[in-house]
Amino acid sequence: MAGDTVQVRRFADSARAAFEAQLRATPGDDVLHRSRGLALAYLGQRAAAARDGERGLALAQATGDGYIYIPDARYELARIYLIVGDHPHALAQLDSLLAKPYYVSPAWLKIDPTWATLKGDPRFERLLAQH
Repeated sequence: MAGDTVQVRRFADSARAAFEAQLRATPGDDVLHRSRGLALAYLGQRAAAARDGERGLALAQATGDGYIYIPDARYELARIYLIVGDHPHALAQLDSLLAKPYYVSPAWLKIDPTWATLKGDPRFERLLAQH
């Protein structure tokens, strides 16, 4: 958020390597897939980031836990899409997320600087208004 992309990429690359090592031991861990997806997104690896985020969501959905695991996975996948600049897919995940009870609300999205790049986007504003 401070705009230091060199440092972000350095940390993301270190995180990616750590997540890959952990995934070798536990390949079915949804959180590790989502976390590696975020690291890949910060590294600019759009397709790989989306694949990992989607894999994390699929693994979370397999748990059937609609209270924590699935919403968390949707939120992280939305962040991945946002980071790689795929706003339509980010908004689709946020729409699904807001349709059910979760700690993230339209008010949260309005004040969280993570989503600042979506402010003024008519689709984002509609999504906030409808939920």
